[in-house]
Amino acid sequence: MTSSEKYVSELCKKSFLPFWSFPSPLGKKGKELCDVLVVCGNDIIIISIKDIKVSEHPDKTIQYDRWQKKAISDSIDQIHGAERFLITVDEITIKDRATSIKLPPKENRAIFRIAIAFGRKETFPLETGNFGNGFVHVFDEESTSTVLNELDTFPDFVNYLKAKEQFLSNRTILVPKEVDFLALYIQTSLDFGNINPDYVVIEDTLWSEYEKSNEYKRWQHEIQKSYVWDKLILQLYKIHIEGNSGIADRTDLEIATRTISLEPRINRIELGVILEDAMNKKLKARMVKLPESDHSYVIMPLSSKNWDGKEGELQLRCVVARYENPTAQKVIGIAIGESPKGEFMFDLAYFNIPELSEELIDKIKIVKDELGYFNNPVISHSKDMRK
Repeated sequence: MTSSEKYVSELCKKSFLPFWSFPSPLGKKGKELCDVLVVCGNDIIIISIKDIKVSEHPDKTIQYDRWQKKAISDSIDQIHGAERFLITVDEITIKDRATSIKLPPKENRAIFRIAIAFGRKETFPLETGNFGNGFVHVFDEESTSTVLNELDTFPDFVNYLKAKEQFLSNRTILVPKEVDFLALYIQTSLDFGNINPDYVVIEDTLWSEYEKSNEYKRWQHEIQKSYVWDKLILQLYKIHIEGNSGIADRTDLEIATRTISLEPRINRIELGVILEDAMNKKLKARMVKLPESDHSYVIMPLSSKNWDGKEGELQLRCVVARYENPTAQKVIGIAIGESPKGEFMFDLAYFNIPELSEELIDKIKIVKDELGYFNNPVISHSKDMRK
Protein backbone atom coordinates (compact mmCIF):
# COMPACT_ATOMS: atom_id res chain seq x y z
CA MET A 1 0.00 0.00 0.00
CA THR A 2 1.44 3.38 -1.01
CA SER A 3 1.57 6.31 1.40
CA SER A 4 -1.34 8.03 -0.39
CA GLU A 5 -3.44 4.83 -0.32
CA LYS A 6 -2.66 4.37 3.38
CA TYR A 7 -3.61 8.00 4.07
CA VAL A 8 -7.02 7.66 2.40
CA SER A 9 -7.63 4.26 3.99
CA GLU A 10 -6.96 5.70 7.45
CA LEU A 11 -9.30 8.63 6.76
CA CYS A 12 -12.07 6.21 5.76
CA LYS A 13 -11.40 4.03 8.79
CA LYS A 14 -11.63 7.09 11.06
CA SER A 15 -14.97 8.10 9.56
CA PHE A 16 -16.60 4.75 8.86
CA LEU A 17 -14.82 2.24 11.15
CA PRO A 18 -13.74 -1.17 9.85
CA PHE A 19 -17.43 -2.10 9.81
CA TRP A 20 -17.74 -0.58 6.37
CA SER A 21 -14.30 0.41 5.04
CA PHE A 22 -12.12 -2.28 3.44
CA PRO A 23 -8.67 -1.48 1.96
CA SER A 24 -7.42 -3.46 -1.04
CA PRO A 25 -10.32 -5.92 -1.49
CA LEU A 26 -9.76 -8.75 -3.94
CA GLY A 27 -11.49 -9.10 -7.28
CA LYS A 28 -11.17 -11.36 -10.30
CA LYS A 29 -8.47 -14.02 -9.99
CA GLY A 30 -7.42 -12.68 -6.60
CA LYS A 31 -6.19 -9.37 -7.98
CA GLU A 32 -6.77 -6.07 -6.18
CA LEU A 33 -10.27 -4.83 -6.95
CA CYS A 34 -9.75 -1.20 -5.93
CA ASP A 35 -7.87 0.72 -3.26
CA VAL A 36 -10.76 1.08 -0.80
CA LEU A 37 -14.25 -0.38 -0.87
CA VAL A 38 -16.92 0.98 1.48
CA VAL A 39 -20.05 -1.14 1.98
CA CYS A 40 -22.86 0.01 4.25
CA GLY A 41 -26.49 -1.04 3.91
CA ASN A 42 -27.32 -0.85 0.21
CA ASP A 43 -24.58 1.70 -0.51
CA ILE A 44 -21.24 0.75 -2.08
CA ILE A 45 -18.42 3.26 -2.58
CA ILE A 46 -15.60 2.29 -4.94
CA ILE A 47 -12.42 4.33 -4.37
CA SER A 48 -9.38 4.34 -6.64
CA ILE A 49 -6.27 6.32 -5.65
CA LYS A 50 -3.45 7.41 -7.92
CA ASP A 51 -0.37 9.37 -6.84
CA ILE A 52 1.22 10.59 -10.08
CA LYS A 53 4.19 12.90 -10.42
CA VAL A 54 3.80 15.59 -13.06
CA SER A 55 5.97 15.12 -16.15
CA GLU A 56 8.95 17.42 -16.59
CA HIS A 57 8.02 18.02 -20.23
CA PRO A 58 8.26 21.77 -21.03
CA ASP A 59 4.82 21.85 -22.68
CA LYS A 60 2.21 22.41 -19.94
CA THR A 61 -0.54 20.90 -22.10
CA ILE A 62 1.41 17.67 -22.46
CA GLN A 63 2.16 17.75 -18.72
CA TYR A 64 -1.54 17.90 -17.96
CA ASP A 65 -2.57 15.31 -20.56
CA ARG A 66 -0.05 12.78 -19.25
CA TRP A 67 -0.95 13.42 -15.62
CA GLN A 68 -4.68 13.34 -16.34
CA LYS A 69 -4.44 9.98 -18.09
CA LYS A 70 -2.49 8.27 -15.33
CA ALA A 71 -4.09 9.98 -12.34
CA ILE A 72 -7.72 10.23 -13.42
CA SER A 73 -8.44 8.18 -16.56
CA ASP A 74 -6.65 5.11 -15.19
CA SER A 75 -8.55 5.48 -11.89
CA ILE A 76 -11.85 5.66 -13.73
CA ASP A 77 -10.96 2.54 -15.71
CA GLN A 78 -10.15 0.72 -12.46
CA ILE A 79 -13.43 1.84 -10.91
CA HIS A 80 -15.48 0.66 -13.88
CA GLY A 81 -13.61 -2.66 -13.88
CA ALA A 82 -14.37 -3.09 -10.17
CA GLU A 83 -18.01 -2.27 -10.78
CA ARG A 84 -18.28 -4.86 -13.57
CA PHE A 85 -16.90 -7.47 -11.19
CA LEU A 86 -19.14 -6.46 -8.28
CA ILE A 87 -22.35 -6.89 -10.28
CA THR A 88 -21.44 -10.57 -10.77
CA VAL A 89 -20.85 -11.48 -7.10
CA ASP A 90 -22.71 -11.51 -3.78
CA GLU A 91 -19.63 -11.13 -1.56
CA ILE A 92 -16.00 -10.10 -1.79
CA THR A 93 -12.85 -11.20 0.02
CA ILE A 94 -10.52 -8.71 1.64
CA LYS A 95 -6.74 -8.76 1.52
CA ASP A 96 -6.28 -11.41 4.21
CA ARG A 97 -8.06 -13.84 1.82
CA ALA A 98 -9.98 -15.23 4.79
CA THR A 99 -12.59 -12.58 5.53
CA SER A 100 -15.63 -12.32 3.27
CA ILE A 101 -17.84 -9.24 3.09
CA LYS A 102 -21.44 -9.81 2.10
CA LEU A 103 -22.71 -7.33 -0.47
CA PRO A 104 -26.26 -5.94 -0.52
CA PRO A 105 -28.80 -7.53 -2.91
CA LYS A 106 -27.91 -6.63 -6.51
CA GLU A 107 -31.29 -5.02 -7.18
CA ASN A 108 -30.92 -2.69 -4.17
CA ARG A 109 -27.36 -1.49 -4.62
CA ALA A 110 -26.46 2.17 -4.99
CA ILE A 111 -22.91 2.52 -6.27
CA PHE A 112 -20.77 5.63 -5.84
CA ARG A 113 -17.47 6.09 -7.62
CA ILE A 114 -14.56 8.18 -6.32
CA ALA A 115 -11.24 8.76 -8.07
CA ILE A 116 -8.63 10.38 -5.83
CA ALA A 117 -5.79 12.01 -7.76
CA PHE A 118 -2.67 13.04 -5.88
CA GLY A 119 0.24 15.03 -7.30
CA ARG A 120 -1.48 17.56 -9.57
CA LYS A 121 -0.34 21.11 -10.13
CA GLU A 122 -2.53 23.85 -8.69
CA THR A 123 -3.36 25.04 -12.21
CA PHE A 124 -4.54 21.64 -13.46
CA PRO A 125 -8.34 21.40 -13.81
CA LEU A 126 -10.06 18.60 -11.95
CA GLU A 127 -13.00 17.27 -13.93
CA THR A 128 -15.87 15.51 -12.20
CA GLY A 129 -19.07 14.05 -13.60
CA ASN A 130 -20.27 11.32 -15.90
CA PHE A 131 -17.39 10.00 -17.98
CA GLY A 132 -19.60 7.61 -19.92
CA ASN A 133 -20.34 4.87 -17.42
CA GLY A 134 -21.81 6.64 -14.43
CA PHE A 135 -20.94 9.65 -12.30
CA VAL A 136 -17.40 9.74 -10.91
CA HIS A 137 -16.40 12.10 -8.10
CA VAL A 138 -12.81 13.27 -8.60
CA PHE A 139 -10.97 14.51 -5.49
CA ASP A 140 -7.45 15.74 -4.89
CA GLU A 141 -5.42 15.76 -1.64
CA GLU A 142 -7.08 18.87 -0.21
CA SER A 143 -10.64 17.88 -1.01
CA THR A 144 -10.18 14.30 0.24
CA SER A 145 -8.95 15.48 3.62
CA THR A 146 -11.48 18.30 3.98
CA VAL A 147 -14.57 16.42 2.81
CA LEU A 148 -13.88 13.31 4.91
CA ASN A 149 -13.08 15.40 7.99
CA GLU A 150 -16.08 17.70 7.62
CA LEU A 151 -18.48 14.88 6.70
CA ASP A 152 -17.00 12.32 9.05
CA THR A 153 -19.95 9.99 9.45
CA PHE A 154 -21.16 7.60 6.79
CA PRO A 155 -24.65 9.13 6.32
CA ASP A 156 -23.23 12.66 6.12
CA PHE A 157 -20.68 11.63 3.50
CA VAL A 158 -22.97 9.51 1.33
CA ASN A 159 -25.75 12.12 1.47
CA TYR A 160 -23.25 14.62 0.08
CA LEU A 161 -22.36 12.28 -2.79
CA LYS A 162 -26.04 11.70 -3.57
CA ALA A 163 -26.91 15.39 -3.48
CA LYS A 164 -23.95 16.31 -5.64
CA GLU A 165 -24.76 13.71 -8.30
CA GLN A 166 -28.39 14.78 -8.43
CA PHE A 167 -27.49 18.48 -8.58
CA LEU A 168 -24.96 18.03 -11.39
CA SER A 169 -27.05 15.59 -13.44
CA ASN A 170 -28.78 18.23 -15.56
CA ARG A 171 -26.70 21.40 -15.36
CA THR A 172 -23.29 22.85 -16.09
CA ILE A 173 -21.24 24.02 -13.14
CA LEU A 174 -17.79 25.56 -12.86
CA VAL A 175 -16.18 24.61 -9.56
CA PRO A 176 -12.61 25.75 -8.90
CA LYS A 177 -12.18 23.24 -6.06
CA GLU A 178 -14.22 20.44 -4.53
CA VAL A 179 -14.04 22.24 -1.18
CA ASP A 180 -15.84 25.22 -2.73
CA PHE A 181 -18.68 22.93 -3.80
CA LEU A 182 -18.70 21.51 -0.27
CA ALA A 183 -19.18 25.04 1.09
CA LEU A 184 -22.07 25.59 -1.32
CA TYR A 185 -23.66 22.32 -0.18
CA ILE A 186 -23.28 23.11 3.53
CA GLN A 187 -24.62 26.65 3.22
CA THR A 188 -27.53 25.98 0.84
CA SER A 189 -28.22 22.20 0.88
CA LEU A 190 -28.23 22.82 -2.91
CA ASP A 191 -31.75 24.16 -2.54
CA PHE A 192 -32.30 27.47 -4.34
CA GLY A 193 -36.06 27.65 -3.92
CA ASN A 194 -37.90 28.64 -7.09
CA ILE A 195 -34.63 29.35 -8.88
CA ASN A 196 -33.45 26.39 -10.94
CA PRO A 197 -30.24 27.49 -12.68
CA ASP A 198 -28.92 25.63 -15.71
CA TYR A 199 -25.48 27.11 -15.24
CA VAL A 200 -23.68 27.73 -11.92
CA VAL A 201 -20.35 29.43 -11.32
CA ILE A 202 -18.75 29.13 -7.88
CA GLU A 203 -16.04 31.49 -6.69
CA ASP A 204 -12.72 29.98 -5.68
CA THR A 205 -12.91 31.64 -2.26
CA LEU A 206 -16.19 30.09 -1.13
CA TRP A 207 -14.63 27.52 1.21
CA SER A 208 -11.97 29.85 2.62
CA GLU A 209 -14.63 32.48 3.36
CA TYR A 210 -16.90 29.88 4.94
CA GLU A 211 -14.05 28.74 7.22
CA LYS A 212 -13.73 32.33 8.48
CA SER A 213 -17.47 32.82 8.99
CA ASN A 214 -19.32 32.96 12.31
CA GLU A 215 -21.53 30.13 11.01
CA TYR A 216 -18.52 27.81 10.75
CA LYS A 217 -17.23 28.89 14.16
CA ARG A 218 -20.63 28.15 15.73
CA TRP A 219 -20.72 24.73 14.06
CA GLN A 220 -17.21 23.88 15.27
CA HIS A 221 -18.28 24.88 18.79
CA GLU A 222 -21.48 22.80 18.61
CA ILE A 223 -19.85 19.62 17.39
CA GLN A 224 -17.52 19.48 20.39
CA LYS A 225 -20.57 18.17 22.28
CA SER A 226 -20.83 15.23 19.86
CA TYR A 227 -17.39 13.75 20.43
CA VAL A 228 -18.36 11.93 23.61
CA TRP A 229 -20.67 9.87 21.36
CA ASP A 230 -17.69 9.09 19.11
CA LYS A 231 -15.74 7.91 22.14
CA LEU A 232 -18.60 5.60 23.09
CA ILE A 233 -18.56 4.12 19.57
CA LEU A 234 -14.82 3.44 19.76
CA GLN A 235 -15.19 1.79 23.17
CA LEU A 236 -18.04 -0.39 21.94
CA TYR A 237 -16.08 -1.42 18.89
CA LYS A 238 -12.87 -2.21 20.77
CA ILE A 239 -14.52 -4.09 23.64
CA HIS A 240 -17.37 -5.97 21.99
CA ILE A 241 -16.44 -6.30 18.32
CA GLU A 242 -12.68 -6.05 17.87
CA GLY A 243 -12.01 -7.56 21.28
CA ASN A 244 -14.54 -10.39 20.86
CA SER A 245 -16.06 -9.92 24.31
CA GLY A 246 -17.57 -13.38 24.42
CA ILE A 247 -21.08 -12.12 25.09
CA ALA A 248 -23.56 -14.75 23.99
CA ASP A 249 -25.79 -12.65 21.73
CA ARG A 250 -23.15 -10.82 19.72
CA THR A 251 -25.57 -10.35 16.80
CA ASP A 252 -27.75 -7.91 18.76
CA LEU A 253 -24.64 -6.25 20.16
CA GLU A 254 -23.21 -5.71 16.70
CA ILE A 255 -26.53 -4.40 15.34
CA ALA A 256 -26.70 -1.91 18.22
CA THR A 257 -23.09 -0.80 17.71
CA ARG A 258 -23.61 -0.36 13.98
CA THR A 259 -26.78 1.66 14.58
CA ILE A 260 -25.01 3.91 17.08
CA SER A 261 -22.19 4.38 14.57
CA LEU A 262 -24.59 5.40 11.80
CA GLU A 263 -25.85 8.51 13.56
CA PRO A 264 -25.02 11.62 11.52
CA ARG A 265 -23.04 14.38 13.18
CA ILE A 266 -26.10 16.54 13.83
CA ASN A 267 -27.75 13.74 15.84
CA ARG A 268 -24.54 13.05 17.74
CA ILE A 269 -24.59 16.58 19.15
CA GLU A 270 -27.80 16.04 21.10
CA LEU A 271 -26.96 12.43 21.90
CA GLY A 272 -23.56 13.54 23.19
CA VAL A 273 -25.11 16.17 25.46
CA ILE A 274 -27.53 13.64 26.94
CA LEU A 275 -24.79 11.05 27.35
CA GLU A 276 -22.60 13.60 29.13
CA ASP A 277 -25.48 14.52 31.44
CA ALA A 278 -26.00 10.83 32.26
CA MET A 279 -22.30 10.40 33.05
CA ASN A 280 -22.48 13.42 35.35
CA LYS A 281 -25.76 12.16 36.90
CA LYS A 282 -27.64 15.28 35.77
CA LEU A 283 -30.63 13.21 34.61
CA LYS A 284 -32.47 10.14 35.79
CA ALA A 285 -33.12 8.57 32.39
CA ARG A 286 -33.93 9.98 28.99
CA MET A 287 -35.66 8.74 25.85
CA VAL A 288 -34.39 10.09 22.54
CA LYS A 289 -36.47 9.78 19.37
CA LEU A 290 -34.63 10.74 16.20
CA PRO A 291 -36.44 12.19 13.17
CA GLU A 292 -37.28 9.83 10.31
CA SER A 293 -35.81 6.91 12.23
CA ASP A 294 -37.03 3.44 13.11
CA HIS A 295 -35.15 3.44 16.40
CA SER A 296 -34.98 5.34 19.66
CA TYR A 297 -32.59 5.44 22.60
CA VAL A 298 -32.83 5.08 26.35
CA ILE A 299 -29.87 6.69 28.10
CA MET A 300 -29.63 5.92 31.81
CA PRO A 301 -27.02 6.95 34.40
CA LEU A 302 -25.45 4.34 36.65
CA SER A 303 -24.94 4.88 40.36
CA SER A 304 -24.70 2.91 43.57
CA LYS A 305 -28.49 3.27 43.91
CA ASN A 306 -29.34 1.31 40.75
CA TRP A 307 -26.16 -0.70 40.29
CA ASP A 308 -27.43 -4.10 41.45
CA GLY A 309 -30.51 -4.05 39.22
CA LYS A 310 -29.08 -2.04 36.32
CA GLU A 311 -29.56 -4.68 33.60
CA GLY A 312 -33.20 -5.26 34.49
CA GLU A 313 -33.95 -1.55 34.82
CA LEU A 314 -32.35 -0.76 31.46
CA GLN A 315 -34.27 -3.54 29.71
CA LEU A 316 -37.60 -2.52 31.24
CA ARG A 317 -37.03 1.12 30.34
CA CYS A 318 -36.32 0.06 26.74
CA VAL A 319 -39.60 -1.82 26.51
CA VAL A 320 -41.45 1.19 27.93
CA ALA A 321 -39.67 3.42 25.38
CA ARG A 322 -40.92 1.15 22.61
CA TYR A 323 -44.47 1.75 23.86
CA GLU A 324 -43.95 5.52 24.14
CA ASN A 325 -42.49 5.77 20.61
CA PRO A 326 -44.88 3.83 18.33
CA THR A 327 -42.92 4.60 15.13
CA ALA A 328 -39.60 3.36 16.55
CA GLN A 329 -39.71 -0.41 16.65
CA LYS A 330 -36.04 -0.68 17.63
CA VAL A 331 -34.73 0.55 20.97
CA ILE A 332 -31.11 0.83 22.06
CA GLY A 333 -30.44 1.20 25.77
CA ILE A 334 -27.23 2.69 27.12
CA ALA A 335 -26.51 2.67 30.85
CA ILE A 336 -23.38 4.62 31.71
CA GLY A 337 -21.53 5.79 34.82
CA GLU A 338 -19.31 4.61 37.66
CA SER A 339 -19.45 1.29 39.45
CA PRO A 340 -19.43 1.21 43.28
CA LYS A 341 -15.64 0.72 42.98
CA GLY A 342 -15.30 3.94 41.01
CA GLU A 343 -14.68 2.24 37.65
CA PHE A 344 -16.23 3.70 34.49
CA MET A 345 -18.74 1.21 33.07
CA PHE A 346 -21.52 1.00 30.53
CA ASP A 347 -24.13 -1.56 29.56
CA LEU A 348 -25.85 -1.93 26.23
CA ALA A 349 -29.30 -3.34 25.44
CA TYR A 350 -31.03 -3.83 22.10
CA PHE A 351 -34.68 -4.61 21.35
CA ASN A 352 -36.42 -5.03 18.02
CA ILE A 353 -40.18 -5.23 18.61
CA PRO A 354 -42.09 -4.79 15.33
CA GLU A 355 -45.48 -5.02 17.02
CA LEU A 356 -46.75 -4.67 20.58
CA SER A 357 -49.26 -7.31 21.60
CA GLU A 358 -52.10 -6.42 23.95
CA GLU A 359 -50.55 -8.69 26.55
CA LEU A 360 -47.23 -6.86 26.36
CA ILE A 361 -48.94 -3.46 26.49
CA ASP A 362 -50.73 -4.49 29.67
CA LYS A 363 -47.39 -5.54 31.24
CA ILE A 364 -45.76 -2.26 30.18
CA LYS A 365 -48.54 -0.27 31.84
CA ILE A 366 -47.98 -2.23 35.06
CA VAL A 367 -44.24 -1.44 34.91
CA LYS A 368 -45.00 2.25 34.41
CA ASP A 369 -47.46 2.30 37.30
CA GLU A 370 -45.44 0.24 39.79
CA LEU A 371 -41.91 1.42 38.98
CA GLY A 372 -42.68 4.87 37.60
CA TYR A 373 -40.49 4.39 34.51
CA PHE A 374 -41.17 7.29 32.12
CA ASN A 375 -44.54 8.11 33.70
CA ASN A 376 -43.95 11.71 32.66
CA PRO A 377 -41.63 11.05 29.73
CA VAL A 378 -39.14 13.59 28.45
CA ILE A 379 -38.52 12.67 24.82
CA SER A 380 -35.74 14.53 23.07
CA HIS A 381 -36.02 15.16 19.33
CA SER A 382 -32.85 16.00 17.42
CA LYS A 383 -32.86 19.31 15.50
CA ASP A 384 -30.71 20.61 12.69
CA MET A 385 -28.21 22.98 14.29
CA ARG A 386 -26.05 23.61 11.26
CA LYS A 387 -28.39 26.07 9.53
